[in-house]
Amino acid sequence: MQIVNDSISFNSFEGSGPRSDTKIITLPAAASQVTALLTGFNAAFSPSDGDHHLGNLDVRLSARFVTAVPSTAVEVRATFGLRDWSNEWDDKYEGVVRFAVVAE
Repeated sequence: MQIVNDSISFNSFEGSGPRSDTKIITLPAAASQVTALLTGFNAAFSPSDGDHHLGNLDVRLSARFVTAVPSTAVEVRATFGLRDWSNEWDDKYEGVVRFAVVAE
């Protein structure tokens, strides 16, 4: 079993819903099965965007091999969104999604 820890950062953003970003992780050795596990996150409304009350937080992860299996290259996709009680995606927010890639 192999475990690689990493994170994806999301800079200040105001938009129409959760956004996604990817990161390529290189495993120490080739594997044929992979998954990404959430190990933590930090989510906040951007300091210059006023005072807000948490309404909805969306954090999701997925992992897939970049090339044919077995492989050492894994693409991790993190989806991240934060909105206040208005239930609209109209506030600036930022954060970090921390994860572990587990492979065999």
